[in-house]
Amino acid sequence: MNKKCRGPVLTLAFAGVFIALVLSTSCGKNQSNVVHLSSWGDVQENSILEGLIKDFKKVHPEIPVQLDRVPYGDYVDKLLTQFAGGMAPDVIFVSAENLADFYPRNLLEPLTPYLKTDTSIKLGDFYSTLINWYTVKGDLYVLPRDIAPVCVVYYNQKAFDEAGLSYPKDDWTTEEFLAAAVKLTKRDAKGNVTQWGFVDDWGMPEAWIYAFGGGFVDDPHNPQKYLITEPEAVKGIQFRGDLMNKFKVMPGPASLSQQGGVGTSDMFVNATAAMFLSGIWKTPMFRGIKNFKWDVVMSPRVKGVKRAVIGGSSGYGIVSTSKHKREAWQLIAFLSSPEGQQKFADTGLVQPALKKVAESFAFLDGKDPLNKKMLLKAVEYGVDMPIATNWREVQQGIIFPALDKVWMGKETAVDAALKLGVELKKHPLVLQEKPE
Repeated sequence: MNKKCRGPVLTLAFAGVFIALVLSTSCGKNQSNVVHLSSWGDVQENSILEGLIKDFKKVHPEIPVQLDRVPYGDYVDKLLTQFAGGMAPDVIFVSAENLADFYPRNLLEPLTPYLKTDTSIKLGDFYSTLINWYTVKGDLYVLPRDIAPVCVVYYNQKAFDEAGLSYPKDDWTTEEFLAAAVKLTKRDAKGNVTQWGFVDDWGMPEAWIYAFGGGFVDDPHNPQKYLITEPEAVKGIQFRGDLMNKFKVMPGPASLSQQGGVGTSDMFVNATAAMFLSGIWKTPMFRGIKNFKWDVVMSPRVKGVKRAVIGGSSGYGIVSTSKHKREAWQLIAFLSSPEGQQKFADTGLVQPALKKVAESFAFLDGKDPLNKKMLLKAVEYGVDMPIATNWREVQQGIIFPALDKVWMGKETAVDAALKLGVELKKHPLVLQEKPE
């Protein structure tokens, strides 16, 4: 599941976007009995999805389905605008982090009534953490497709060999990680970095905040207060800042801006970064690497701290205003079936939400990365984003800009936290309400 970048800050001012959508024919909504499925994803992911839709049509030729792809950065805003204007699709792709955008606004249909009549879906077959996450006040709102802990450190085995380092193990510590990153960082005669020790897929301070025992909020499923200014979180923020500014093993914002559009995943492919943190969905891309061997390891832990990693998952939900809810249910049941999840797993793109499929050869296929099995354990440690209506605005509009000063070396984590504490008091968490 290709996901998670800093998208535009959500607002409720959709009027201008709505006018554009009304004039657009890209959605094609409401064409008689067509079931519209809205999703994001790259070319490969959508190719798999299109293939599954064709398979679904063979079983249900009476149900026409249209896939409407929306770029990830525009996805939530567009769906909320379509919903407000009565133009929403029937089925939507939902990630753990944007459940907070859809559920509180009554956009999602409860799936519990469908589960009571469809014996083909057994919730006990899914990872319980997923069912618990997508269940709010007794009702399930999303049928999971995959689980995606963002704790996968891809490492260049050739770079480790050249540095005289043993390959990392899943229980390695932040101290061991840092020592490796220092040795893996190479510079030319002028002091310019030719190989960074470490990069991450996008700015993800939570990887280190969680590792040091901190969090953004107290309880993501029912958040009551912010924890971002607590000592544990501050330690994690400072650790990431030190990787850039003190130890100089990770490129800071200025260095990345000089890359000329080259992404951090490309840096790993090009061997200008020896370690890369992301999710398992990078596997299809990295299987094309020819110049070096690579594998994966779980992100490092802090000694004496209970392990926690960035969570993540996705699945399919039915839009509450759909006129084809029964047909929509049949579609999402098919997409989340063992057959559907196996087809995604075969590509290395996702870790299936169904435990038996995740533990089968479909996922543990003996292909690179060979240590992919560590994700079966990692699912126990995942922490997801808070279910608060204003979380995205707070995270992207307040927290991230404040932390940018730490990444640029302009402030310490303590100073940034002090200012954040004052600012966050002006923006209390807006909790979800049970839809009417």
